[in-house]
Amino acid sequence: MNLAENSQSNGHLRQEVALLRQRVAELEADRSPVNSTSYADFLFENSGETILIIDPYTMKILDANPNAARRFGYERAELCNLMLEQIEMPRQLDDHDAETAWQSSISGTFFYECQYRHKDGSIIPVEVSSRLVFWEGQDVLINFVRDISWRKQAEEALRQINTTLEQQVRERTAELAAEKEKLEAVLGSIVEAVANVDNDRNILYINQAFITMTGYSLAEAQTMNIDTLFDLTAYDRQERADAFNLGMTWSGEVTGWRKDGRSYPTILTMVPMLNEDGRITGYVTSHQDLSRFQALDKAQYSFITNVTHQLRTPLTNIKLYTQLLEGGLNNVKAGHYLQVLISQADRLEHLVQDILELASLDSSDNALEWRDINLAEMVYQMCVANQSRAKEQQLSLDCTVAENMPHISGDATRLRQAINELLDNAFAYTPAGGHISVEVEAPIADGRHWIAITVDDDGPGIAAEERAHIFERFFRGSVAEQGHISGTGLGLCITQQIAQAHHGHVTLHSQPGVGSSFTIWLPLDIL
Repeated sequence: MNLAENSQSNGHLRQEVALLRQRVAELEADRSPVNSTSYADFLFENSGETILIIDPYTMKILDANPNAARRFGYERAELCNLMLEQIEMPRQLDDHDAETAWQSSISGTFFYECQYRHKDGSIIPVEVSSRLVFWEGQDVLINFVRDISWRKQAEEALRQINTTLEQQVRERTAELAAEKEKLEAVLGSIVEAVANVDNDRNILYINQAFITMTGYSLAEAQTMNIDTLFDLTAYDRQERADAFNLGMTWSGEVTGWRKDGRSYPTILTMVPMLNEDGRITGYVTSHQDLSRFQALDKAQYSFITNVTHQLRTPLTNIKLYTQLLEGGLNNVKAGHYLQVLISQADRLEHLVQDILELASLDSSDNALEWRDINLAEMVYQMCVANQSRAKEQQLSLDCTVAENMPHISGDATRLRQAINELLDNAFAYTPAGGHISVEVEAPIADGRHWIAITVDDDGPGIAAEERAHIFERFFRGSVAEQGHISGTGLGLCITQQIAQAHHGHVTLHSQPGVGSSFTIWLPLDIL
């Protein structure tokens, strides 16, 4: 490059630098501070916010932006001549306001909610943020006011929804409580022991029958697994698992265990509870103590066996002596055979009659004919009627009746039968020369008033090991068997049944070689 060209190049460079400096100066001029007053006025006049400028000492509105005038329905000049209290309604501070006021002490701005009155009288819920500033040589409050009608409407709608939901919850809770009470009443009234268990078969709930049957309280049972209360064989467990896998009920005969360690036979039934997806959510179990039914079956079998045995003897004798008579043996023995037949027929008749009496007493259809009875007079007359019988058997019979004996309500025919059974028993076991006494009194025992009829004899007495069975059906003690004393073994059982039908009972006191004493206890306060 020559010298002329170099000089021209420097001239261009100087021109570029000059232009650059001019541009920088323009930029620096553009960056100079804008008049703060004009900028604030611009924001104040054009803001979408509702802005009020207030004298903090007189609370007079000094200025309001156009949006404020539109919001409250005033002309701007009109609004600027009002006191704040003319548009801002008084408010009651609550805990929320107090909290935000405390927060405003940190930020310098005070926040609160209140209501503003429109020029037409309508009320506008608002949220106000108020800040104290120094502006144009004086202290002023700048209030930014926001219309929160939409929020209040939403809150009101939400409150209504909450109120409706709360009411529905209360109603549903009441319905569930009623259903629960109904269910508990039903479960409490049934005899089956019922338990609700979860998927792991832990007990959640048991009814009263379960508590009575097992001896465990609800609190105790809720710490237990239902499987610990029953003995299930490996076969039972597998069969139960197979049933549950199919969502089916399982039932099996198992042994249950009470809290005191005693066992009882039962049929345990478990029903799975399924949700909408068909999944098991728990189980309902039920069972019942079968001991009573097994004892009843045993008693029924024993009764049938005893009846068969008791009937067999007279029937065999009747058949035998009938054959002897038919055989044409000598007429000398014919009279004896005939007497045996008559005796066995009487025995058979007596046995059948006693069985019918027991069946009648056992039947729920057997209604006693209740009426007022002078029981003391009844017993006395029975003793008088049996004096000739006592004389024939060379026995003495005494009757003692306490004075002023009260009457009793009962069935006279049945009570006479019960007393007569005791008298027959005494006559059968008291040897010649012996003594029978009957006493009627009105003692107080166990806090109740009773009439007690006691029949004493001085017969052979009853062995201690036999006393526990003396009121059982068809029971005949060793003395009766060895002494060939006639009887069906049902008399004392019938007496006990009649006493129980009158809400009473029969007691026994006996000593071998001394005699026996039977007492019928009948309460005076029978309803």
